[in-house]
Amino acid sequence: MEITGTPVMAVVKANAYGYGAVDVARIADEVGVDSFAVARVQEGLTLLENGIKKDILVFHAFSQEEIDAAVSNRLVLSLNGIEMLPKIECSFRKFQIPARIHLKVDTGMGRFGVFPEEIPSLAEAAMATGCIQIEGIYSHYANIDDDPDSPLNVIQKERFEKSLDLLRSINIYPAKIHCSNSAAAFNTPSSRYNLVRIGCALLGVNPFYYEPFPSYLQRALVWKTRLVSVRKLPAGYGIGYGQHFHLAEDSWIGVIPVGYGDGFRRMHDNVVLIGGKKIPVVGSVCTDACMVLLPDYFPIGEEVILLGKQGSESIEVEDLAERWHTTRADVTTGITDRVARIYL
Repeated sequence: MEITGTPVMAVVKANAYGYGAVDVARIADEVGVDSFAVARVQEGLTLLENGIKKDILVFHAFSQEEIDAAVSNRLVLSLNGIEMLPKIECSFRKFQIPARIHLKVDTGMGRFGVFPEEIPSLAEAAMATGCIQIEGIYSHYANIDDDPDSPLNVIQKERFEKSLDLLRSINIYPAKIHCSNSAAAFNTPSSRYNLVRIGCALLGVNPFYYEPFPSYLQRALVWKTRLVSVRKLPAGYGIGYGQHFHLAEDSWIGVIPVGYGDGFRRMHDNVVLIGGKKIPVVGSVCTDACMVLLPDYFPIGEEVILLGKQGSESIEVEDLAERWHTTRADVTTGITDRVARIYL
C-alpha cells in the first residue's frame, strides 16, 4: 500500500498460494488491506467462517449452488457473462438479497469475461434484473509478469479504458476499478486505478520474471525438515525405485520425510541444504520420502532446508521454479496441506 499508494485487494486463492489462506488473510486484515479475492466460493466461505469481514471477491462461480452460497453470504461475485444472470435472479427469489458483482472484462487473457464492447449490454442487463449491485469492474494482464514492454500490455490497457468509457456513456460508474496484478501494481503506475490486486508478492515471491528480486519485498517462506535416517551403504548399492542411481563408493545416505506427496517434485537434479551446503537428492523421490547423498556423517535430526537460507547458501522459489520447469506460484501452491505451517 505504501509502495503503490493505492488500496490493496489481497488475493488469497489456492490456500494463499500454499501459504495458508486463513492465517495470511488475518495478517493482511490487520495491516489494513481493502478487501480480499479468492477463486472459488468455498474459499470465500472459509474466510468468512474464520472471522474475515471485509469484502471478498470470488473470481469463479458457475453452478446455482455456488451462486446461492455467494449471494446469501454477501460474497462479491465476478460477473463473467450474461449466462450468469438467470442464476443470480433465482438466488434473489430465494433469499431476497441483491447480488454484489464486479464486471469482468476480457482484454486479452482469453479466459473469463466479455469483450469491452459487450460491457454496456452486460451491465444494462444486470441492472435490469433489479437484483444486482454493480460495485466494480476489472481485467487481468496476460504478459506483464514476463515482459513489461510487451505490446499486448498497451493493447489490454486501451481495451480496459474503452470498457470504462462505454460504461460512463450509460451513466454507470463502478466504485472499484482494478486491472493490476502484483507485477503491474509495482511497475505500471497508470494501471493502478483505485485498487490493485496483490497475490504472490504479498507473500514475498518475486512477481517479475525479467528482473532480480526487488529490494522492497521480503521473502516470507522457509520449508524445512530433518534427517530421519542416516546409513553408510557400500559402493555399487542402488538407491530408490528403479535403481537409477548407484553409489560410486561407500557413502552416507540420509533420508528426509518429504516426497512428492508433500509437493517436492520428482525431478532428477533436486538439491537440499544441510550443514550450509547444497546436497544432492539421489534416486527417485518417493511419495513420502527422498534420499540425499551426504558428504560425511550427519546425525539423525539434523536440519534440512528445502526452501530458504542456511549459512551462506540458499534455495529460493525462483530456483525451484526453474528446476521444476514451472511457475513460482505453482511451486508454493503445490506444497500440500500435510506440511505444517508455522507463522512467526
